[in-house]
Amino acid sequence: MALVVVLGYFADYKYLLFINKYIKPTEFYWPLLSFWWSMHGMIWIDQILTPLCAMLTCATIAVAVVLRKQNGWGKRLLLDPVFGASIMAAGGYILFMTYQNHPQPRYYALVSVFCFVIIAMATEAMIAVTGKMRLLGWGSLSVAVMAIVLNGLQTVNYAAHPEYTFVNAARQLTAYMDQHPNGNRILVSVSADEISLVSHVETLCDDFGTLSPAFPDLPTKLAVYKPGWWATWNDIDLGTLEDIHTHYSLEQVASFKAFDDPERNELVLFKLHPLPGGRVRLIDGNNLQQTLPGDTINIPLD
Repeated sequence: MALVVVLGYFADYKYLLFINKYIKPTEFYWPLLSFWWSMHGMIWIDQILTPLCAMLTCATIAVAVVLRKQNGWGKRLLLDPVFGASIMAAGGYILFMTYQNHPQPRYYALVSVFCFVIIAMATEAMIAVTGKMRLLGWGSLSVAVMAIVLNGLQTVNYAAHPEYTFVNAARQLTAYMDQHPNGNRILVSVSADEISLVSHVETLCDDFGTLSPAFPDLPTKLAVYKPGWWATWNDIDLGTLEDIHTHYSLEQVASFKAFDDPERNELVLFKLHPLPGGRVRLIDGNNLQQTLPGDTINIPLD
């Protein structure tokens, strides 16, 4: 953390704390609801290995506490820096996401690394001892091998039948921009970085990015870079609409099939038209969070 601060990345670190922080429910018991969803996100990682990791962790702690005099392997394992750090990393991440009230299970994939370390080390420790615990160790190894086979087959199936629907959508979107020029060839989008990786079009992200004195918000970036295009998913975020309306009106011109997620199965492209006379509208309440006379929008505002 000292290096993070010294190298000037503390602002980026703080960004993690609020970019994924969602509005808390009003009920006093909301942490329980959020924690339940966090556990759901954990199960999403792997329906076999994640429960196995939880069982092995609980078993190790139980042995270390209850059988610490008869059998010291549980205590030794908990005191192992790698094993203990993996438990703290996985548990800390789950608690952090619970506090953030984060709804997206995909962010929990990071925890899988620590879960796999816990499974490997706990299984090895159980197999190394005598008695019934060794049988549990071999049982754990059998379950892990079964999960590896099933996951491997699924991965091979994905590799053998690629779809690349988002790749196709990004390329088609860029081709449309090139065939229908509109101002600067700069695209604004919440998925800007991924689109740039696919088609190399110059982009700005309308949601993520560390704030700075030079660029304190999206309207400032729009004024400097003067993009000609904006792409969003199935609906329009009202906050982003407000930012864009400070400089531009929107014309929906095309949409492209992308993921199978019902919230991201359409990548929708808009032309950005500068407001008449280069006039910049001032934000006053929510007056820019609605369609303007010059807009052509056929997707929902959310």
